[in-house]
Amino acid sequence: MSVRRLGIRAFLFAALALSAAQAQDTPVDTFPDRARAFGGVPFGATLDEAKKSWQLEEVDGASVPGDPVALYLREEESLVLGGLVARDVVYYFLNGKFYAVSFSTPDNRQTTILREALASGYGAPPHEDAAGKSLVWPGQAVSAHLLVNASTGEGRVLLFSNDLQPEYETSLREAAAKTASQMGTRPGA
Repeated sequence: MSVRRLGIRAFLFAALALSAAQAQDTPVDTFPDRARAFGGVPFGATLDEAKKSWQLEEVDGASVPGDPVALYLREEESLVLGGLVARDVVYYFLNGKFYAVSFSTPDNRQTTILREALASGYGAPPHEDAAGKSLVWPGQAVSAHLLVNASTGEGRVLLFSNDLQPEYETSLREAAAKTASQMGTRPGA
């Protein structure tokens, strides 16, 4: 066998070994926009599908009767996401499909960690309002909207399905029209 062939084989073997080592070191990418999921449940999954992974309880009084948006809390919710402490985790289902998840951060440090994690995960800085307190990361499948309270540093993020967003916006317009038509009437009339 020629020296050249040995050199090529050695190079290919080394490249294959390096590739295998990197594959073992690389964790599965679970960032919501790439995984199209949160906590192992895909956005767009039915409520029944989500209940196979999560113990969900509907939030009483969070929606009017007939509202297509229902809010749920998870029993035994972990409030630690990597290096972040989250609280008030709420799951949104639109017409029975997993549409969004929101949670808050208790202080400026935790909000900064969240903001940096979102920038890292999306690979870009957010679109910001003039005050830098409303930040949006448009994603391919899942987008994020972070609101920051300037006086306390607390934050609230909403991660939502881009596929279900038009349906959500339609539900908002319909609810607003219904509300406007009934604002002059007595409640419950």
